[in-house]
Amino acid sequence: MESLIEQDIFSPVRDTIQFFANEVISSRKPILLVSKPNLEGSLSLAPIEAALLDARIPYKRRFSKSNPDYTHFIQIKDDIASTKKEPSGLSLSTTIVDGLRGRFGDFRKGPLSAVAQAHVLAMEINHQSLRLRRMRPWLLSGNWINEALDTTYDPVYSSLRDHLSAEGSIRVIPVPEVPNLYFKNYPWLENSEIEEATREWGNSELEKREKIMERLVSPVLNSRFPSTSRSEELLWHCVLGSGWETDLASQISLALTNWENNKPINAASIVADSLVSTGQI
Repeated sequence: MESLIEQDIFSPVRDTIQFFANEVISSRKPILLVSKPNLEGSLSLAPIEAALLDARIPYKRRFSKSNPDYTHFIQIKDDIASTKKEPSGLSLSTTIVDGLRGRFGDFRKGPLSAVAQAHVLAMEINHQSLRLRRMRPWLLSGNWINEALDTTYDPVYSSLRDHLSAEGSIRVIPVPEVPNLYFKNYPWLENSEIEEATREWGNSELEKREKIMERLVSPVLNSRFPSTSRSEELLWHCVLGSGWETDLASQISLALTNWENNKPINAASIVADSLVSTGQI
């Protein structure tokens, strides 16, 4: 895996993350991983846990609304602020950064999620972690659950997606090529419409495929939800990791159902455990 921390979008947090990662590696002290019991917390703590496990650095994971009461910690905060080194640990927060450049050379700002930062921190702690390598596509998940994609184009998400695609960690494919979808992500379509598009896709030429995609997108063009950006990702840019049958957006939606059926702490633990053990939901 290539070092992501050298990418420009990580420049505002690079020094802080690298300094703390070096501290974790050199001290090898037991460390507390703490977050509120929500999806962002699960997605953020899982890669750090994977790196620590494979590095054999002792840790405890806690899903709690309380602040850390431990001398060495990593905390995930669910606000937009600055990632910062604390006297006894590190607090990761979603930070607004410059993403891809616009057509006139101007930078477009977007959210650098706590999830993406957690993955980079984990890689700095243990870049050889096999568990972490398996979880690589989930680096995108923090930006996917961020509301930026519901309001406008997210240049940070696009930058990260393009980087992972270029290095071969993910495949970006249109929805008819996804083997196993979560149909509820497409409320403007009947399940049968997606299934028919999938059946037709394999034997279709380019012109026919364009018509298939036009058929899938037409019902949502004049709708306020989902946004144009999110619709484009759901239809044309589905993300698949190595060996995956279900795309990233579908797995994120499936992960969210755990909060419908379980207490928040249990739901958060189920999702984090699944990611650490298998790299998938």
